[in-house]
Amino acid sequence: MNLPKLFLRRAPAVFALCAGFFLVPAGRAQPAPQITDSRYLFIFDTSAEMKKRWPAVRAEVNGLMSTGMGGQLRTGDSLGVWAFDRDLRTGQLPLQHWRPEDAVTIASNINQFVGEQHYANGTRFNALQPQLNQVIRNSARLTVLIFCDGADEIKWTPYDDGINQVFQQRLAEQKRTRQPFVLVFRTQLGQYAGSTMNFPPGMVSVPEFPPLAAPPAPVKAPPPAPVVKPPPIGPPLIIIGTKVETNWPPPPAPAVPTNPAPVTPMKAAPLVTTNIVPAAPTNPVTPPLPTNPAPTIQANAAAAPPAIPVAPTNSPPVSPVKLVPIPPSNPMTTTNPVAASPENSGPNHKSALVIGGALLVAAGALVVLAVFRSRRSDRSSLISRAMRKD
Repeated sequence: MNLPKLFLRRAPAVFALCAGFFLVPAGRAQPAPQITDSRYLFIFDTSAEMKKRWPAVRAEVNGLMSTGMGGQLRTGDSLGVWAFDRDLRTGQLPLQHWRPEDAVTIASNINQFVGEQHYANGTRFNALQPQLNQVIRNSARLTVLIFCDGADEIKWTPYDDGINQVFQQRLAEQKRTRQPFVLVFRTQLGQYAGSTMNFPPGMVSVPEFPPLAAPPAPVKAPPPAPVVKPPPIGPPLIIIGTKVETNWPPPPAPAVPTNPAPVTPMKAAPLVTTNIVPAAPTNPVTPPLPTNPAPTIQANAAAAPPAIPVAPTNSPPVSPVKLVPIPPSNPMTTTNPVAASPENSGPNHKSALVIGGALLVAAGALVVLAVFRSRRSDRSSLISRAMRKD
């Protein structure tokens, strides 16, 4: 295929693609479009009192249309017409679209509609509130003109206090001159932007719209935050009972010497099962010893004159005592008694010997005393017999 012919066939497509590539960024950089059209809403009070003020209302409508609302009407702006007394009536007059060359026709249509209304009942502003609020929310820019007699209070705008005060002050004057009150509200982006109250005859004043807020500058995405690594997390704690441990491996065991010192085994005390020695009585009974020693017996009892022994004055006569072994009060019998260790057996053995010796000495003294008393009784009997012979 011939290359020049192929290039000529594909050239339009290539140029269109390049043009679109360069125009797309420019289209994105264009500012947001401004609001170019507005909506106007004329609301007429058709109460019985407004019947007398109809000529003044018609004159004001003609003046507003002839001047294009003071030059604020723009080609393409829409004009709606409502009527109310105790009830609201909408949609009876088709929506009008403004063009300067149609000013007379638009004014004639509005006047004809208002003149044909049935004027009766009283004024009730609450009939306007629900539907008017909906129109305000759905309109970028809205201008509301209310022609009324001021016989009721408004309770749904930010300007209620001022409007109701003017109604009370000018109600009698407007009624005397048969002129209506003309309220003008302007809203922008669903919010009230201004209000005026006018007293015909005269030109109605319309407040200016506030400037639109500049479109927000494109927000640059902040740079990504540096990634900060979290600190290493230690082993989790495992709590068992009253100990707090971790799952780390146990520490290595300490080194054990290759040649440890020999451990001397402890000798256990031998068990003794024979020769059970009963415990000595805790309170042994020791017989009292005589205070006066026994008299010495002479070898030749016949040569010496008999002497009458003097009984001791401080001690009663001691009768012979028979020794009876006293069993221990609390004998301890064990099947397998454990003998005391050699270190503690010495003092117990000595105390047992001492107690035994004391018992033997006391027994010997009692024997000697018994023998002595028996001999003394024999002597006394010999003396008594000798005296009887004399």
